Amino acid sequence: MRLIKDWRSWPSGAMALVGPKGSGKTHLALAWALEAGARRIAPGAGPDDAAAIFSAAQGRVLIDDADAGADEAMLWRLLDLARAQGGALLLTGAGAPVHWPSTIPDLRSRLQNLAIARLGEPDEALMEVVLRRVCREQFILLSDSAARYLARRLPRTFAAARDWAATLDADLAKAAKPVTLAVARKALEKAEAQWRAAGDG
Repeated sequence: MRLIKDWRSWPSGAMALVGPKGSGKTHLALAWALEAGARRIAPGAGPDDAAAIFSAAQGRVLIDDADAGADEAMLWRLLDLARAQGGALLLTGAGAPVHWPSTIPDLRSRLQNLAIARLGEPDEALMEVVLRRVCREQFILLSDSAARYLARRLPRTFAAARDWAATLDADLAKAAKPVTLAVARKALEKAEAQWRAAGDG
């Protein structure tokens, strides 16, 4: 959060916000865009259109999921503009920019040197929050005891929280709310069996 808020000091006018799916990158990036008055540019935008938006937004722009097939010429153009004109270009992606697809040597060099703000996997306290959030998204009410139990036992990843919620949702009668500890334990056992089967495959 500190690195994102200090956008006027980003090296070369750009920052990559990276982290696993579900870690809140888009939420944080949109909050920054609102605070900074930044404009959002689609990853597939062309170089000229992106440059025009960059100029209109006084260099403050956001590209979400920049690692998912973004136009390489557009990325290179924006990184060049941000460095030359002192912009604030925020790019989000799952992994470090050095691993983003790139066939343009100059772009690859810029990505390798891009400053990074990194979101990690959740600790136990955050895992409870994540579990409640993914359950709310599926209209499932998770009891306090079930949330605590799962946060201690699930793998500490956003993916594990989503997998468990999907397993629960597949078996849960929609009227069965809130989810009790017994129901949560049963869904965890089923999810663990599915993970083991996937590992053996």
